Order: sequence, then structure tokens, then C-alpha cells
Amino acid sequence: MPASSPPWVVPLDPASATPVYVQVAHGLAACIENGTLEGGTALPAERDLAGTLGVSRVTVRQALALLAQQGLLTRRHGSGTFVNPPAPALAARPLGLLTGFSEDVRSRGQTPGAQVLSFECGRPTPQEAMTLALSPSDSVFRLRRLRTADGEPLAVEESTLPATLTGPLGAADVTDASLYALLAARGLSPVRAVRHLRAVNAEPPLAGWLNVPPGAALLATERVSWTADGKPVEHARAHYRGDRYDFVMELHGEGRA
Repeated sequence: MPASSPPWVVPLDPASATPVYVQVAHGLAACIENGTLEGGTALPAERDLAGTLGVSRVTVRQALALLAQQGLLTRRHGSGTFVNPPAPALAARPLGLLTGFSEDVRSRGQTPGAQVLSFECGRPTPQEAMTLALSPSDSVFRLRRLRTADGEPLAVEESTLPATLTGPLGAADVTDASLYALLAARGLSPVRAVRHLRAVNAEPPLAGWLNVPPGAALLATERVSWTADGKPVEHARAHYRGDRYDFVMELHGEGRA
């Protein structure tokens, strides 16, 4: 690649089994993470980017949408697509700031539980491959669990884990058990995560699992967690009962006592 090439020109392999849009997303993500594409940088219009890379606009649109889902890009209608600034580094005690459901429930003086609703091993979806830095031929474990506190249903959690990283895993391993404790026992403690939260309404079968009426308020979260050496170890989605679960955040002003 010529030294004068724009930073968004990424190498593509037409012979690869990885979909082209995933290759584009991987390439741009690498440029963002290594600082080649700095926060605030405006990417070319879809048509121009497609022409530069020699791919279709649909391919570019899919790649940019995937990166926006991962929080790396912001797409502003009428303005363009911009690289998001890097997240600030954790100042101290990252492990103390990242806890799982079991630890949260125990801190409230209750006993956590986990009932496995589904468990499978399969190939990653394009989004899972992107999020967990996998190839299409890798394997992932997908598990859905009903999380309880003193026997009362509080949340439905869905986790996707890279099988090559976690090693053998079965439904029995995650029944009435802490997933984070299991990962820690295998030397895979998550030390950093990005979590998105939004409000949703309960639809079947979530309403049934959580013992709430259809349309009840739920808090939906999506989280990606990384190990100390930067390996993505979990892509998780969860739905919490709005009437039984809350999140508390401690906020600090910059440079103020």
C-alpha cells in the first residue's frame, strides 16, 4: 500500500472466507484502535469510500453499521460518519469496577441463582466474529440463563464466549454458578468492559421467564468484556426487571474535591 494512501484504505482478501464487509470493519477497527484513524476524524461518504476500497456501497454501509454498533463510529444524518474518541483508561482498580450478576446479588444480601434456558456450540455470526475477533470457522458457546435472587427471577442473560479461549464448557458448568468466577478460574478474568443500556418493554417469551406481564418495563444491556491482555472474552446481552433491579453509578467531577 503506498505511503500516501488515506488511513481508511485497508487491505482486503477476495479469496478469504470472511465476508468482505467484515474485512472492511476489521480493517477500519484496527486503524481506530492503533490511532491511525484518530477520534473526531470524518470518514469519506459511502460512495467515495466504496470507490476507494473497490467494493459496493452496500458492503461499506454494512461495515460502518457494524462499527457503529461497537461504539467505534458515530453516524450523523446529514453530517457524515465520524470516529469516536477513545474511551478514557481506567485509573485504578478496574476489577473492582467490573462485577457480574452473582456478585451484585450477594452484595445485596441475597443468594444468586442461574437456570440454563439454552446452551449451544456453533459458528459465530458476523457480529459475534467482529466483536470477539474471531474467524468464521471458529466456534463459540452461546448460553441463555434465567438469573434469580433468593429464587425470584430478576434477569435473562445471554452470553457468547469464544470456545478456543474458554476451553471445554457445558451447561452444568454455568448452572447456579457465576460465569465471571468460572472465567477467573481459567485465567480469563474480565478487567474491562463496555456496556450499553436502554429501556425496553417485555415481550414473550421474556415476560414469561421473568414472571412479568407483557409490556412491563425492562432494562436491556449489551456488554463486551476483555481480559487483561486485551482479548475479548464475552459478548453479553441481558434483560433486567425494571421493578426489581437497578444500577447505581458513582460520578466524579473533573479535578474537583
